[in-house]
Amino acid sequence: MPDRIEATALALDAYEQHLLGDLTNGHRTDRAEAEGLLHSLVADLIRYGEGNRLDVTDLLDVLVQTQIDRGGALSNPRYSFRLNTEVQLRDRETEHHRGFITQLSSDGPRQDAECVLRIPGVIDPQHTSASQLEPATRMVPRPTRTCGIVFSALEAEDTVIELIKGLPRQERDADPQVLADLADVSTALATWSGTKPERVLHHLRHLADDAQRTPDDRSFAARRAAAAFPNDIAALLAGEQPDPRHHSPPQLKDSNSRPRRM
Repeated sequence: MPDRIEATALALDAYEQHLLGDLTNGHRTDRAEAEGLLHSLVADLIRYGEGNRLDVTDLLDVLVQTQIDRGGALSNPRYSFRLNTEVQLRDRETEHHRGFITQLSSDGPRQDAECVLRIPGVIDPQHTSASQLEPATRMVPRPTRTCGIVFSALEAEDTVIELIKGLPRQERDADPQVLADLADVSTALATWSGTKPERVLHHLRHLADDAQRTPDDRSFAARRAAAAFPNDIAALLAGEQPDPRHHSPPQLKDSNSRPRRM
């Protein structure tokens, strides 16, 4: 949206002025200057976050993986889908639901992968093929009163589950701010998934009950571990070799032009 782009440009204006002073060519007119300044700002934001115990690197991981999911290392984007990818059906005129991939399987190289989707607010798993899917429109980040900012639909789902798990036995005894966050985040997630808030709450209560019946939270750990297998498995499904570029952590240059390994 244009206002957010302009807000970003204004932030770079202030950062550039503070760091470098007046320049003949600034980031608005010099592409190389803009790229270097942006890299420096991102590196400084990471340092700022670490110094203030703010979660920045997890967000960057999500953003980088989203870019991979939207194009991937392989020629056919559908093979770069991984578990927990946020997806929607390509035919949005007849199907408006969005959800997460929970299973991927294929009969062999270059065969269309079969997918199972979890749609918040729809208890029954949905079955489709990867060729029918595309990366989903991202959920608008949602600030909360008790859980910080929720940056993605998957994080919103996890937040609702954690809030439900933390509720007292008598819900009327719960912190009003927690209840307000529960309502707000479930509504945001329902808007994203194309369902209704009450259905999202009903569905995620089931998932929260399942998590509470697993003392070591293995299901949650398994979901997170599965998300760490993006392109190697997908490449095998596609019959192609993984792109080695995606095995090395990205590097950013800080303001002193020294590489920083993330």
